[in-house]
Amino acid sequence: MMVDLTELGFQKGIIAETIISTYNQDGTPNAAPMGAIMLDPSHIVINFFNSSSTLQNIKAKRSAVANLTSDIELFYKTTFKEANPNSKMPEEWFGKAKSVNAPELSTADAIVEMSADGLSPFGKGKTKVVFSVKLVEATQKYAQVHCRAMSATLEAIIHATRIKAFAKYENQQVRVHKLLEMVRQFNDVVNRVAPDSPYSRVMADLLKRIDSWRNP
Repeated sequence: MMVDLTELGFQKGIIAETIISTYNQDGTPNAAPMGAIMLDPSHIVINFFNSSSTLQNIKAKRSAVANLTSDIELFYKTTFKEANPNSKMPEEWFGKAKSVNAPELSTADAIVEMSADGLSPFGKGKTKVVFSVKLVEATQKYAQVHCRAMSATLEAIIHATRIKAFAKYENQQVRVHKLLEMVRQFNDVVNRVAPDSPYSRVMADLLKRIDSWRNP
């Protein structure tokens, strides 16, 4: 069903957690979680690290899809590709977008198809991309109750990306330790409010993965 950004929960100036899907240079689909900010109902801005493969794909194709999902395992397996069989996201997860040259996640609760209008340097090592919204669609779903495990697991995944980046550097170990303590606190929350759930399974795998980064 056709909707607009505000109906999906986007608010001006507030970071929304999405999964951005693009085509790689070889034509295979790629997806990675990214924070997206609504400038107005027709424009979204995302700040990418210059090393991001998603950014390189956008430079080449000028297209992307922002996928919205409540599936925490999808967030996890698009963040850490090695959590998938053969360390690759299955191509059957994806379909072709209707209006832009990009893939979309077939199980997403909503999709925002976008074309890149402008790219500009943003701070140190980042590029700001302003997108024009071309199409917004959502599945028709009932209202969902909120569970603290969703936000706790999502925060833990984001912190884990930083742990992975810093774990190999001796001078970053204090920072790694602080991040790890936060991840453990989130794990406590998840196991208290959602034991034996997709959230607790993601957290258990995430903690094992963090240990492998710290003790290769």
